[in-house]
Amino acid sequence: MINYKIKQIKDIRNCGYSFEWWDWAKDKFNIDDYAVVYEGELEDEGKPDTYYLEKLFEIFNINHPEDYRGHSLSVSDVVELDGVNYYCDSHGWVKLEV
Repeated sequence: MINYKIKQIKDIRNCGYSFEWWDWAKDKFNIDDYAVVYEGELEDEGKPDTYYLEKLFEIFNINHPEDYRGHSLSVSDVVELDGVNYYCDSHGWVKLEV
């Protein structure tokens, strides 16, 4: 199984990089600005992380779990896969060193 966490900015109104592309946000980014809004597990299919990230993007935009209370997965959200964090960029994902 692959453990995942969906992380979203706690205070989007007062965060200077909410919904911004990584190139613009990278100098301001702070993982402490985020809270875990959902966590779960995916079946490990032996695929690269990008496969699971795109799968989660689809789930959390089209077919939210009933108990999910965050906003649709969007630019500036972070997804953690088995302890590795990825920033949702305008096109794809940026692996974070945090």
